[in-house]
Amino acid sequence: MATGISTAALGSGVTAGSSAFTHTQKILISAAKVANEPAAPDPDLVDVRNLPEGHYQFNFNTWGRMTQASALTDGVDLAQTQQLTLSSTLVNPTYHGIICTPTKLLMVRSGRSEIMNTIGKLLGMSIRIREANDVIALYDAFTKSVSGTGTTLDVGVFRGTVAFLMTDNTVNYGPALPPFVAALHIEQISDIIMDVTAGADTPAGQVHDTTSGFSAAILQNWWKARDRLYGVQIFHSGNIARDGSSDSKGALMARTALGLVHQMSAEATEEKDNSLLAVEVGLFQLWGEATVIDQHGAEVYSNSAATV
Repeated sequence: MATGISTAALGSGVTAGSSAFTHTQKILISAAKVANEPAAPDPDLVDVRNLPEGHYQFNFNTWGRMTQASALTDGVDLAQTQQLTLSSTLVNPTYHGIICTPTKLLMVRSGRSEIMNTIGKLLGMSIRIREANDVIALYDAFTKSVSGTGTTLDVGVFRGTVAFLMTDNTVNYGPALPPFVAALHIEQISDIIMDVTAGADTPAGQVHDTTSGFSAAILQNWWKARDRLYGVQIFHSGNIARDGSSDSKGALMARTALGLVHQMSAEATEEKDNSLLAVEVGLFQLWGEATVIDQHGAEVYSNSAATV
């Protein structure tokens, strides 16, 4: 470096913690991006009800069917009467919440409006993740489970599961009524796409023309996020986990299968802590979830190992 020339760069052997011209310069950082949050559609795929203030419990009630009508004989009294049956699933919403405590110094240096808006988004995403995971936990409770550990998901499973849901599997509730929805790990969806396009990645396995028609549309547009297969609307559930065996548990169901009860909208709180020179910001919400009609849903348990 020429004598008498001062540069902004750190010189050889100079670390960020030592005296350097960079410490005298203003720092400009672009607006920080909020971390990308996986899709959490699960709470919207079930039967959602609102519980008014002043109530502590919600009952999902379903009247059971009576036995079929009898053939009558002229002059003979129909003496046997039918009972009314009612099945109830009780849900008691509980509180869920999260807090964050930014200091006043952080707000001064980052801008109060900027930092509070960001915190609000992050708190909201956190609440949504918890609600989605509470619903996802119910998928494992379905008695009917299709595919199986280590098994690649295919279109035959969809076709058969739709048939299962529309079969009269229970005296009380009867067949499930479409439309049906599916919440799956993205690698499970990837396997379905592979099967629909007849192994386009492995030409020897092709049984369809992947250059035209439905298969071509799938290849060109994957993933549109809300595609349908056998009338089932498929959702990418980004919070469905992959277990130690590289399998995931999603679900294919009617909305009547599961119930979610909200008691209030999300409540934001803000409390100053003057001695700490900070503000405690919180977000809280009351909800509860339950399996309502087990036979109206099925767990989709299949391999979800990373493709690449």
